[in-house]
Amino acid sequence: MTAAARPARVVVGRAPVYRSPEPGAPLDTHYHYGEEVLVLAATRRHAHCRAAIDGYAGYVAARHVALGAAPAPTHYIANLGAYAYRTADLRGPPVDFLPRHAAVVVADTGARTRGTEYARLDRGWFVPLACLATAPPRSPDLVSAALLYLGCPYLWGGKSFLGLDCSGLVQQAFRDLGVAVPRDSADQAAAIGTPADPGELRRGDLIFIPGHVMIADGEGGVVHADGLTMTVRRDAIADLVAAGRLDLARATVRRPGL
Repeated sequence: MTAAARPARVVVGRAPVYRSPEPGAPLDTHYHYGEEVLVLAATRRHAHCRAAIDGYAGYVAARHVALGAAPAPTHYIANLGAYAYRTADLRGPPVDFLPRHAAVVVADTGARTRGTEYARLDRGWFVPLACLATAPPRSPDLVSAALLYLGCPYLWGGKSFLGLDCSGLVQQAFRDLGVAVPRDSADQAAAIGTPADPGELRRGDLIFIPGHVMIADGEGGVVHADGLTMTVRRDAIADLVAAGRLDLARATVRRPGL
């Protein structure tokens, strides 16, 4: 095991982050392609890392990170995600899925197949050029950002189009505003915004109940990654109250200072 912490970057689309290197350890989150991490310790099989974006630490497969300072990105995945290919051909088998905001380094462009132009990344993969932008993607507000993921599956520890949990949805929505927030809902409740009156909800307010967070849409509803129905959905607050799933009087509401 190495003793000195070293910089690295994530080189797979979604790197599962576990609480320990032991088989069967709980999955806590994912690191995404291009994210900078600090490798605290490593073996041939596992790397104990801390993410630069939110400080989240855990264990990943050693092959999922590349040691060395991350190169400056030239582009970002600008839609909800993009598949990467070994060749410049979308009919070929994809080698990975790169989530929204993934920071990439484009080595060259100009390859075309059946009219679709591709960018070749520094690691040799090809991504359709239309999926990339030279600046990180943005949304007009928190609710609009969260609604991009409407209908996506619920996935514990997820924070991409392929699956999100409740706090992952909040974190990714804030990322669309250029704001970094903590990964877990308890930390989000302590760090984001200021307390607000549950009886005077505004668009973008965060509603916290034990183990869950929702985003008020300003129209009497919420957007959330729901572990009961296993999807990102929009619900009327009145329906959640009637079903006994939400007691606003006992909820913690935080109003982001955006």
